[in-house]
Amino acid sequence: MRNPFRPSFGVNPLVVAGRTSIVDNFGFALREGIGAPYRFILISGTRGTGKTVLLNQLEAEAKELQWECVRARASDHEHHELIHVSLPQLLKQGQPRGPHIGVSGVSIANIGGITFDKPSQLPPQVSLWSIMNDVARDLTASGSGLLITMDEVQSASPESLHFLMDAIQDCVRNEYNIALAVAGLPLEISKLLAHEGTTFLRRAMHIPIEALNNDDVRTAIAQTVRQGGKDIDNQALSTLTYACHGYAYLIQLCGSIAWTMAGSHDISEEHVNRSLPLVIERMGQQVHMPAMKGIPYREMQFLIKLAESEGPANFNELGAELGIPGSQPSTYRRRLLDRGVIVATGRGRADFALPYLREHLRLNAEQYL
Repeated sequence: MRNPFRPSFGVNPLVVAGRTSIVDNFGFALREGIGAPYRFILISGTRGTGKTVLLNQLEAEAKELQWECVRARASDHEHHELIHVSLPQLLKQGQPRGPHIGVSGVSIANIGGITFDKPSQLPPQVSLWSIMNDVARDLTASGSGLLITMDEVQSASPESLHFLMDAIQDCVRNEYNIALAVAGLPLEISKLLAHEGTTFLRRAMHIPIEALNNDDVRTAIAQTVRQGGKDIDNQALSTLTYACHGYAYLIQLCGSIAWTMAGSHDISEEHVNRSLPLVIERMGQQVHMPAMKGIPYREMQFLIKLAESEGPANFNELGAELGIPGSQPSTYRRRLLDRGVIVATGRGRADFALPYLREHLRLNAEQYL
């Protein structure tokens, strides 16, 4: 039997856990009409929380409502692709058949434009601003609309993001049906939004991705196992649910390893317990190590010290143990909170935000210091 779990980033799982309220609100906004705030969404969350899958769900919801979807990628080259390929294709779909429209030249300075080699309904020079307006206008006239999505938005340059937001805002001013959903990492998004050219994006509905509740996790695991052709007993299901800690990626990772451990048998609690060491190892490689990149030495000292505790800890007390006095521990706590690596658990206290990061740091402290 083929393993039904998919522990790969950005791949749609067989059964999606939770997030239905976000998708429902977005779909309602598309039906509600121009001016609905949920038409413009900024999703933030740490690696593995399901941001890309949520973007995929929003695209599916828009398509269900007969909207067209275009993915604007974060690099400059991808913005070129947006004006050179994606939007022109949508525009041509709505045109009557006629002379072939060929592209003879491309200019991408400040997003630039494309030049057509035969007369057509398009003007000789097409900019991102003009072609997006043309597409949104035609779709609106037909009772449809245009959804633009961007993943890993923190990888976009402020300048290219400004051009994209400027074009979208002009469509809004013209009262066309247009929507935007972007996703990225919390701290990097905060830095990006500090730039003057991202004012429009700052006005979007900010949706921090939170932990899934255990009922949604349990349902997703059980349905995935049964759709794959196996069963899982109640105790194993409860243990596996708890092991996921509400973390979207862990549903796929824990489920995949437990499924493999079970071989041709149904999944038991023994299979789940045997899978946990490998789960922690994989989380370290795929989530924790990337998350630790770029964290300064002092902040890493606090994380290593926090890992020595069995739960939430007071950062002033951690600072005293490290010989770091005064208000400095509070400063480092705030920086780590901004990174999404820890969560506040009380005044001056915090704990790890990422499941199994404590175990990973205990096993690998030397490589980080």
